[in-house]
Amino acid sequence: MIGRFGALAMMVGAFALPGSAQAAWSQAKTRHFTIYSEAKPETLQLFATKLEKFDALLRLVTGMKDDGLTNPVQVFMLSDDGEVRSLARNPNVAGFYSTSGRSGFAVLSREPKSWRYDLGPEEVLFHEYAHHFMLHYFPAAYPAWYVEGFAEFFSVVTFASDGRTTFGNVPLARVPTLRMMPILPLKQLLTSQANWRDPQQGDRYYGTAWLLTHYFQYVPARRAEFSRYLGALASGEKNVELDSFLAGGLLAVERELRAYLKRGRIPATRYKDGTLPQVSVAIAPLDPARGALIDQELKLTVGVPEKNRPALIASVRAAVAKLPSNAYAAALLAEAEWLGENKDAALAAVDRAVAIDPTLARAHSLRADILLARAHQSDKPEDWKAALSAIIKANRADAEDPVPLTQFYRYHRMKGGKMPQVGYDGLAKAFALLPQNPEYRFAEAQALAVQGNYATASILLDPLAYSPHSSSMRDEALRLKADYDAAKASGAQGQ
Repeated sequence: MIGRFGALAMMVGAFALPGSAQAAWSQAKTRHFTIYSEAKPETLQLFATKLEKFDALLRLVTGMKDDGLTNPVQVFMLSDDGEVRSLARNPNVAGFYSTSGRSGFAVLSREPKSWRYDLGPEEVLFHEYAHHFMLHYFPAAYPAWYVEGFAEFFSVVTFASDGRTTFGNVPLARVPTLRMMPILPLKQLLTSQANWRDPQQGDRYYGTAWLLTHYFQYVPARRAEFSRYLGALASGEKNVELDSFLAGGLLAVERELRAYLKRGRIPATRYKDGTLPQVSVAIAPLDPARGALIDQELKLTVGVPEKNRPALIASVRAAVAKLPSNAYAAALLAEAEWLGENKDAALAAVDRAVAIDPTLARAHSLRADILLARAHQSDKPEDWKAALSAIIKANRADAEDPVPLTQFYRYHRMKGGKMPQVGYDGLAKAFALLPQNPEYRFAEAQALAVQGNYATASILLDPLAYSPHSSSMRDEALRLKADYDAAKASGAQGQ
């Protein structure tokens, strides 16, 4: 379903959080976010409120209701840019977003940007969360420029102290390039991917994508044309070209776009106080043990290059040795040992975590992974039984955790034989909870294809196959999509 804006993205707010780092970590929970920070409670309260209001803004603009699924995005606010860049292994980032098996997560710095035309961590986070929202509610084969233009459109939102909310603002980080260089020719924009080695050309691409998206939003006649174009894409029409939907074609729009950029004032949309709902924020101190381990936790979550794993495992062992009775610490140690393929040490640590806290779903699901690997290797009935028991316990500990849900599916695939419905159902729910995770999207598409539903399987791969960023994952999605389309055309029935 296409909302007022078409398909939409998410997240914005004024995010530069002042103040020095505090000694203790706190946790702020809202309906759609869990935020970890050393900021003062009042600063964290303000940040969390703006973040949740941004979600409400996106729902208001798109007409998208809350689907009731509970899988909040995890947001980690670190003390400085250097920590973020180290985690990202990229010297040029101010913040980033990714997915783990459990949730979407974002990492950003609390340092304010030093110049108004910098690309600050808040704009990065809003941009990425826009992708998160689009993938959850509006997944389709959108062109690369629109995926990025959509996210840029919502990368700058202001929440004023008087309660007013304004979106559609100009992303100032793109202004210098837009002023110094001509916009990207639209034929080039429509065929380019968002992979630019030259930062200035990247700014030109993102700036032009934002401008075209903004223009389609605020020029009524063009908005109607663009909505029809998006509708054709969403309905699965083949060979849909934007040019054919536009009066005068792309050349006319390009002329209008240049004039639009030169206008004295770019329009924006403002909502008065009371338009967005009130926000409930629950702030509490974070378990000191988890606070002490956040650096290691983030490294394990983001991913560790093989050459760096011994040093990380050693640091986790040293930190956890000081926390012998903490279940979370033992579970994190188990994850580190498992990453290092120290199977016996991983099982011992996870057994200790479960003994300390039998309700810790993270520990139960890791224990299930370890036992699944053992059962697959031995193929002994008692090992398969132990693995299934661990999966059931993990699911009972947290029925909304996607990891145990996928483990039901993996268990039956590894064991062999006909997949029971509980396996398909578990995977489908995990995908519904976290459709942003590409592994879940691939797995659900493959499961649907096995059942003979090639059409839906093919559509499910669209966001990956038409990703703005070239990658081996995109190539694989295109390959599978072609296979599923051919199977559908041939009348294949599945297995």
